[in-house]
Amino acid sequence: MISDIIFDLGGVLLDLNMQGIGQACQRLGINPELFFVRAGEDNSSTVCQGISASKAITDYQIGTMTSEKFISLVLSHCSKGITSEDVVEAWNACIGPMPRHRLDMVLELRRRGFHTHLLSNTNDLHWEEIKRRCLSDDGYTCDDLFDHVFVSHEVHLAKPDPEIYHHVVSHIGRPAEQCFFIDDTLINVEAAQHEGLQGAWLDLREKEALTSILNRFLRDS
Repeated sequence: MISDIIFDLGGVLLDLNMQGIGQACQRLGINPELFFVRAGEDNSSTVCQGISASKAITDYQIGTMTSEKFISLVLSHCSKGITSEDVVEAWNACIGPMPRHRLDMVLELRRRGFHTHLLSNTNDLHWEEIKRRCLSDDGYTCDDLFDHVFVSHEVHLAKPDPEIYHHVVSHIGRPAEQCFFIDDTLINVEAAQHEGLQGAWLDLREKEALTSILNRFLRDS
């Protein structure tokens, strides 16, 4: 029996604006690849504009690099005249809307007795902007929506590291097989299943993919 539903953030609850980040990077005069981790590759081997780009992003995501150091690193590769504020604006350009009906589904799951949690690979700048723009501006708080929030830069672990799933299950305090994890990255779901959780991959090509997954719980509860 499923008692706990764990949501990824970007791509699942939050829409991503990847076109926006490309345009923002063009304004900074940097390659957009500077802002991405290459899935399935050794992070330390991904070099962009003279730095190990994926390694830098991963370090920032797990909290071993501060926002100040990250911004300074990006600034060192930007066009002349670019400011720290410009870098932050470009970095946050990928944050799209968090449709209210998705959050309403989370609240409905809670009303029906499910425990809901958030598990996201993110970073300090993105997380603070998401809380401000997508939650508080719409009148939500994390406590309204989730029993626990697990964000990589605070727990110093990132998906698909097996340890992050152990950390999540330990803090939830119920057996892994009672936990259902939803993520738009297949390798993250497979890693969770390998550690005993149940789960579903959310196919972003399907417009109402999250609704289809959650209807299983809303219908049967």
